[in-house]
Amino acid sequence: MLLDIHHETTVQYASPVSYSIQQLRLTPREESTQRPLNWRVQAPGSARRAIDAHGNVGHLLTMDRPHSELTIVVSGTVRLTDADAWMPRDAGPLSPLSYLAGTRLTEADEQAHAMAASHLRARRDTVGELLDLSGAVCGAVRHLPERLPPGGALSALAAGVGCSADIAHAFIACCRAAGLPARFVSGYLIDAAGEWAVPHSWVDVWLASGPAAGGEAGWVSVDVLERTLAGHGYCRLAVGRDHLDACPVRVAGGESVQGTLTRVSVHAH
Repeated sequence: MLLDIHHETTVQYASPVSYSIQQLRLTPREESTQRPLNWRVQAPGSARRAIDAHGNVGHLLTMDRPHSELTIVVSGTVRLTDADAWMPRDAGPLSPLSYLAGTRLTEADEQAHAMAASHLRARRDTVGELLDLSGAVCGAVRHLPERLPPGGALSALAAGVGCSADIAHAFIACCRAAGLPARFVSGYLIDAAGEWAVPHSWVDVWLASGPAAGGEAGWVSVDVLERTLAGHGYCRLAVGRDHLDACPVRVAGGESVQGTLTRVSVHAH
């Protein structure tokens, strides 16, 4: 499937600022499951392109004149594959073991350890157990989209509510507690007809006795919020240890930001 994507994000400041820095991860990754055919990033100021340690294409956007809001527009076409899209075969530049280390947003508490022990029994590395765990996490953390910015697994499990990013963080915390490497994924969830898309978060889990033919090790993509495999209908922007590594737009000095507004439109052909 070819998918035309148009994405606009407007960052609004509480009062005018004379200088701002944004880290953008708004270019789809080139992987076995997808290939960007053309892509444009348009924004005021200066944007420097680079590839980070996780293999994400990013831009460092700086604006050095007074402004009270900033609009970033990205657009282009991505070719998405239908074959085994929930098994991205590109391991990335880092060892999967890099995604075992905890972060502030993915720290595991006693509840996370208990869910890991209950649903990832003896680390049998099965896809079914990962889906069982996603159901347990969603049962423990009710989805509350407006609970932003993400506070991490500890706060989401303690409060029993969280945004989609924190539901992913709680799932990652459980996987890492069981010794399974897991990484945060940001991108778009697209409806079956290719008529709409929304920004979304999900998780890749590394299975040593993987689901690929012959039991080869590999990544498995799990949409924790939807309790399903993240296969057809997903476009991947970035991966990382947590939301901070992979979020599409990260604003330095975020305390001065009043809000952000994102609009996404798509056309499949």
